[in-house]
Amino acid sequence: MEVKQRVAASIEEARADLDRALVELQQLPSFDPTTVGFVAHALNNYLAVILVTVETLKRALISHSNPEVSTWVDAVQHVTEVMQHTVGKLLQVSPPGDFPLKLEAVNISVLMDRACKYFETVARRKRISIRYGGVGEFPLVRADRVALAVVAENLLSNAIKFSKPGTTIQVQLISEPGSVVCTVRDEGPGISREDQTRLFQKGVTLSAVPTGGERSSGFGLALAKTFIDQMDGALWCESEPSHGAWFSFRLPVHE
Repeated sequence: MEVKQRVAASIEEARADLDRALVELQQLPSFDPTTVGFVAHALNNYLAVILVTVETLKRALISHSNPEVSTWVDAVQHVTEVMQHTVGKLLQVSPPGDFPLKLEAVNISVLMDRACKYFETVARRKRISIRYGGVGEFPLVRADRVALAVVAENLLSNAIKFSKPGTTIQVQLISEPGSVVCTVRDEGPGISREDQTRLFQKGVTLSAVPTGGERSSGFGLALAKTFIDQMDGALWCESEPSHGAWFSFRLPVHE
């Protein structure tokens, strides 16, 4: 009887352990691969912003008296590109909705000009030109400069990704009462009405195929929409198949 009692007690104990394990298992957060991909995409964007800043520094410090300054800046650029390549691998597996925004007065004209100059190098590889139409004085907008740079990076990189060689991407700023509107227009294949209904959803890839064989993670526009919403702005798209796409965002003027 003692053996049977020990066996029965062991079975009860094992059953109790199993019940506890099942309860704890239900409490574990489920793994969401789209979150990983979205976060990786965000990190990639932040690194792109660093590269834009480094390019600006290189131009500003080109005649610096200390020749080592150029070497240091080149080193920062190189390691950032290496990090960007590494983070890009995660995109194959992810949205930081809790990004700590710092809303302040931002010169959107200067920011977009720098972004366009940076992406001119990328666009040139596909024989695509970028024409910036932000000439003149524009009021400062109320935004987070890093988040805004990420939005610019996403819209410009997407425009290049889906544009055909020999075409032009037009970037224009328009001042409206109480706000500034920025539009990025490409001459790509356009976006179908069905795709437009799910443009800003996380992890959604469009039916249009990138013209240079680039990969599309489906997170860039979702991230841009997240940031624009957090900055009390609006982001939208206008497009017709075979007639390119217009991505525009509006941000409030800083008061």
